[in-house]
Amino acid sequence: MRYPGVRRRTARSQRTAYLLVALSARGEVLLERRPPQGIWGGLWSLPEFTSLRAARDHARRALGTRLPQLQSLAPRAHRFTHFDLQLRPLLLRCRDAVAGGQGVRWYNIRQPARIGLPAPVTALLEELSHQELGVAA
Repeated sequence: MRYPGVRRRTARSQRTAYLLVALSARGEVLLERRPPQGIWGGLWSLPEFTSLRAARDHARRALGTRLPQLQSLAPRAHRFTHFDLQLRPLLLRCRDAVAGGQGVRWYNIRQPARIGLPAPVTALLEELSHQELGVAA
C-alpha cells in the first residue's frame, strides 16, 4: 500500500497597503466605499494605496493639502486565506472635512455609527479614538 507523500506548502504571498487616515479637527476620518468585488467588497474603509507616493498624491488632490505631512502609525498585519496583508496606516491631520461625494463619507471615531467596516480598520479606528490626537471633543 502506498501513502501519499508529504505535500509541500506553497509560500503565502505578501502584499502591502498604505491606508490614509485623514483625520479632521472634529475627530472624523475619511472613508471610501470599496467596490462590491474583491477583499472587503462593499464595506467602508480608509482610502488604500499601493505606495506612500500614491497616498501623498491623493491627499493633495482629494483633500486640497499642498504639502501633506503624513505621520506613519504602527504597521499591522492581517491574514487572508491565500495571502498576508501588511497595513501601513498614515495619519494626516485635516482642518476640515473637505472631500465628499458619492462613495465617500466622514466618520466620527469618537461616536462611531454602525456601518460595515473591515475588522483591521475597525480596530485601528477604535485605537485612535482612545488616543489623544489633538481633536476637538
